[in-house]
Amino acid sequence: MRGLQRHLLQKPTSLTILGRRHSAPNQRMLPIAPPPEPLPQIRAVAPRRGNTVGIGGERIKSAWEWRGNSSTQPDQLWLPLHFLEARLGFRRQAGNGGDVLEWFGRSVALRGLDSRALGDEVGFDVGDWLSSVGVTTQRKRETLTLGLPSPALQGLRRGKGATAGRLVLDLDGPTFAQRIGTDLAFALRVTTRQRNILKQLGLDPIQEGQLLRLQGQAIRLRSLSLAKPWRLVLDGVGNRNVAVQSRGELPQDNAALSPFMQKGLVMEERTINVGVKPLRIFRVGGRLKALGLRLQPLAKEGRQQGLSFLPELSRSANALAAINGGFFNRINQLPLGALRRDGTWLSGPILNRGVIAWSRDSSLHFGRLELLQELQVNSAKRWRLGFLNSGYVQKGLSRYTPGWGSRYRALSGNEEALLIRSGRVEQEWGPASLRRGVPIPTGTDLIVARGGAALPARRGDRVKLFMWSRSELGLHTNVLGGGPLLMRQGRIVLDGRSETFSPSFLRLTAPRTVVGQGRHGQWMLTVHGAAASDPTLLETALAAQQLGFTDALNLDGGSSTTLVVGNQTVMNGRGSTPKVHNGLGLMRS
Repeated sequence: MRGLQRHLLQKPTSLTILGRRHSAPNQRMLPIAPPPEPLPQIRAVAPRRGNTVGIGGERIKSAWEWRGNSSTQPDQLWLPLHFLEARLGFRRQAGNGGDVLEWFGRSVALRGLDSRALGDEVGFDVGDWLSSVGVTTQRKRETLTLGLPSPALQGLRRGKGATAGRLVLDLDGPTFAQRIGTDLAFALRVTTRQRNILKQLGLDPIQEGQLLRLQGQAIRLRSLSLAKPWRLVLDGVGNRNVAVQSRGELPQDNAALSPFMQKGLVMEERTINVGVKPLRIFRVGGRLKALGLRLQPLAKEGRQQGLSFLPELSRSANALAAINGGFFNRINQLPLGALRRDGTWLSGPILNRGVIAWSRDSSLHFGRLELLQELQVNSAKRWRLGFLNSGYVQKGLSRYTPGWGSRYRALSGNEEALLIRSGRVEQEWGPASLRRGVPIPTGTDLIVARGGAALPARRGDRVKLFMWSRSELGLHTNVLGGGPLLMRQGRIVLDGRSETFSPSFLRLTAPRTVVGQGRHGQWMLTVHGAAASDPTLLETALAAQQLGFTDALNLDGGSSTTLVVGNQTVMNGRGSTPKVHNGLGLMRS
C-alpha cells in the first residue's frame, strides 16, 4: 500500500476548481475513471382498480384493487370482506383474542389485518392467500378474473351425536363456497348418487354445468374450508328453519300479503329513467295506517354487536316485508347511527345525520338528528358525553346502557369506565377489566373514557345524567338513522358534506335502499341500475322525486341492499345475501 501511495504521489495531478481545469506545473493529468452507470429508476406503478370480478363465467359487481406490474401475478390484491365471505368462502370465527378470518386451514386475526376502503366496502389484501391455494388471477381493464379447476366430490360424511348437523365433503382440490342469492353453490363434479344423498338430506341440490347449487341454503348453512386433505364442512344440515328462497320478483300470490293487497297495499317493480339512466325499482307500501300496517325497526335481541341475514331478522319479527337499515362497521359488527325501538335507544345518532322518526300511530318524520348528553358531578361541573350506545369510537366520554347489551368490552386502547346506579358512581373499571368485558346490569349506565380522556367522577360521587335533542325527532319512540337525507317537504335537500360523508362516498354509484313517503303513503324501496351503472345519491333523490315522494332518506346501500317480501328475498344489492346489522320491517298493526 505504501509503495502504491508513493507511486501516486509522483504522478502529475490536475485540479478542477469551479468548473475550470488547472494543471499543476510540470505535472501531467491522471486519467479519471468514468462514473458507474446510474441504477435504473424504479417507478411505483399506480394501483389498478375495477368494479367487476369474474368467477366461473359469472361477472360479479365488486370493487377490487391490484398492486404490481404483472397482469397475472399481483404484489397485492385487495378484495372486500363481504366478497371474501359471500363469494370465496372465507369464514369469520370467534377466537380467544377476537374474531379470526379462516380459509382452507389458514387463520388470521381480523384486527391484525391491514384494511382499506374499497368503494363503500372495507377490503383486505388476500393475494398471497389466493395464490397459496392455487387460484389464478388476471386483470384486464376493470375486470378481475379468479380461477380454480372444478374438483371432484370424493365422498360425503355425516356427523353423529353432537355433530349430527355437520356434513363433510371430501374433495380432490379446493373450490369456492359461494352465496349466490340465497343458494349455496360450489364448482364441483358430482355423481348422480351423490346428488341423491344431498337431496335426502334436504339440501335441494341442482346442477348447472359444473356448478352445484344447494337451493335456499345460503342462510341455513355455514361453510368451513380445510386443506390437506381438501374438505368443505357444512354446519346446520337438518336445521328445521325454513330456507328462504330468492325469486328476483315480488310474490304477488303470497297468502299472508293477499288480504292487505286487496285493501290497497302496493307491491311493484318498475323501471324509470333518470336522465338517460334506466333504474330498476322494487317498492312496497301505501297508506299503512289505513291498511292496518305499521313500520318497526328490526334488530338482534339482547346485544348490539353482531350481524344477521335480513331474512332472519324479518322472520323472527314476523314481518311481512323488510329492507335493510342503517350503517354499521363490518369489521367490529357494531352500529354507526340511530336505532331506537319502542322507546329504547339501541344505538344513538352520530354526526347529525339523517333519520326517520315515528311513534306507533304517527306518520314518518324526516330530518337530521343530534342527541346531546351531559353528566353532572356532585351538583357542580357538567361533562359532555359524546355518543350513546355507539360503535363510532372517538376520543372523549361515551355512554352505554343495557340497550347495548348485558356486557361491554373495550372498543379501543386503554379505556376506563364508571358504572352508575341510582345517581351514584358504584364501580370504576380499568383497561384490563374492560378488555375482558364488564357487565351493564339493568338500571345502570356505563361512562367510558377513551383516548386519554379523564374520568369525570370517582366511586361514591353523586351524579346526574341529562339527555335532550335539538329537534322533536328524538322524542319519538322509534328512530332509524342512515343518510344522507334526500328529500324533505317536497324538496331535494341532499347535502352529504353537512352529514360528514366523504366526497368519495358521495360520488359512488351503488345499489340503494330508501325509505320515503308522499301523498299516497309510506314506502320501502330498493333502486339499482337496470342496464349499466347503479345510481348516484343525486340520481336516487331524483328517482324518489319522480315517484311522487315528498320525503326520502337514504339507508345503507351497496352490498347491504336487500328486500325481503313474504320470506322471499326479492333483491340483493350485489347478488349475494348479505349480513346486516339492522333493518326496517312492515308489520301488522
